[in-house]
Amino acid sequence: MPGPIIVTTSWDDGHPKDLRIAEELQGRALSGSFFVPLTGLGGKPTLTPGDLRCLRHQGFEIGAHTVSHKSLAGLKGRLLRFEVSYCRQRLEQILGADVTMFCYPNGRYDRNVVRHVREAGFRGARTTRMLSLEHKFSPFEMPTSLQAFPHPWISYLKNLGKNGDTPGLFRYLLEYRGCRSWVHLGKRLFDQVLQRGGIWHLYGHSWEIDELGLWSDLREMLDYVSRREGVTYASNGEVLGMLQAGKQLHASPDPV
Repeated sequence: MPGPIIVTTSWDDGHPKDLRIAEELQGRALSGSFFVPLTGLGGKPTLTPGDLRCLRHQGFEIGAHTVSHKSLAGLKGRLLRFEVSYCRQRLEQILGADVTMFCYPNGRYDRNVVRHVREAGFRGARTTRMLSLEHKFSPFEMPTSLQAFPHPWISYLKNLGKNGDTPGLFRYLLEYRGCRSWVHLGKRLFDQVLQRGGIWHLYGHSWEIDELGLWSDLREMLDYVSRREGVTYASNGEVLGMLQAGKQLHASPDPV
């Protein structure tokens, strides 16, 4: 009998195309978390306050992604506090609700960043570590399973190596190296979760999906994982809440 089977998705950068992502998710009864910076990456447009309130009203989670999408590793003092804390404060003003989840821009962070995120009042934070299906992790180092992006195989090895996941390196080479596409990989990972239990976590960027013409691929992927019996569909924050209630999380005081 497999352990709990959970599907969650998250979407970074707060681009207006997130509204299309929300439509795709909602049409399949899927949940999602949208991590929003206050100013767009590289001058890109961002969701309006009205858009954010609409997403929340539809049942989606809104999380913080800093003020300016600045990579946080190495930042200190007032600038780091501003990027982390002010983003949360402003989003809470817009939404009239607590914002409890954070996402590290570009996946870059260090112990000092984690400490500031925790002290700012967040309950957890998502990383860009991929190929994870596990239930146990630090709440401030939430991993993902895959990105909605056509990565070459070497990118997965680099991602695993950067995160010190040696078992994951061997597992990828043995089990997933032959996957033809990110959708094929996503299906293989989901099949494993169905058999063994775990968390299947898809993340991506709506603007990237639009620029690369990946909407058809995304729909195929979402169709494959949606409306499955025995699967729990939840936002990132809801996943943390469930795991904390079941004491599945590592209570690591010093992640990274």
